[in-house]
Amino acid sequence: MENRQEGSILRVFAMRVAGLELSEDKWLPYLSKERWERSKKRAGEQERRRYLGAEILLNRSLEILQDDIVLPVSYIRNQYGKPYLLPPNDHWYVNWSHSGEYVLCAVADREVGVDLQYMRPGVKESVVNRVLQPKEMEVYKKIPPAKHQECFYQYWVIKESYLKAIGTGFHIALSQFYIDMTGQYPRIRSGEDKRYYDCRLLAFKDADYVAAICCAGEITEVRIEYLPLPEVTEQN
Repeated sequence: MENRQEGSILRVFAMRVAGLELSEDKWLPYLSKERWERSKKRAGEQERRRYLGAEILLNRSLEILQDDIVLPVSYIRNQYGKPYLLPPNDHWYVNWSHSGEYVLCAVADREVGVDLQYMRPGVKESVVNRVLQPKEMEVYKKIPPAKHQECFYQYWVIKESYLKAIGTGFHIALSQFYIDMTGQYPRIRSGEDKRYYDCRLLAFKDADYVAAICCAGEITEVRIEYLPLPEVTEQN
């Protein structure tokens, strides 16, 4: 296991799953039997790849951070669906997201949430009005219309990563907080939750995607690490 200090670990990993055959033997060490069985109920091959790819990336990410870890790891979910690793791996906090052709996973030593979205064109005005809060709408209306789609998705991924970090998902009203985009980095402004959560937009190599991370405490530096496909071990 790599050396670390309290509050010092925050890593984000990504993997492209489009076109992968995830039933190949090389992926089996990274998949639980439960995930494999549940994947059969997923509608469509692309959705199934994303579903399996999320757990594969989770385990590959943990393998990088802790070389003596036993895979696949086990986890439970809270009442809102946020995953937590079971002992002996509960010193890690994890979160993942998938969209389009990619899966994304964050691993930290404190509460963390991450979100990835493929920016589909043509966001409906009714959706924008429902999601963005008054102060966010002020910023949105001031930018050129050509930037509206990207701006909306940036707000969306920050909101979702924050809600995943605090462990509630969309079970709390969006009106309880807003994203302040006026500074160097996005800031969560909330009258309800007094804990400090730091957020960052993450640079993604594919311009059609936008991603964000949010975690308890300060973020000093974070970037996405893109994992190559695992090497195949030849059998004699």
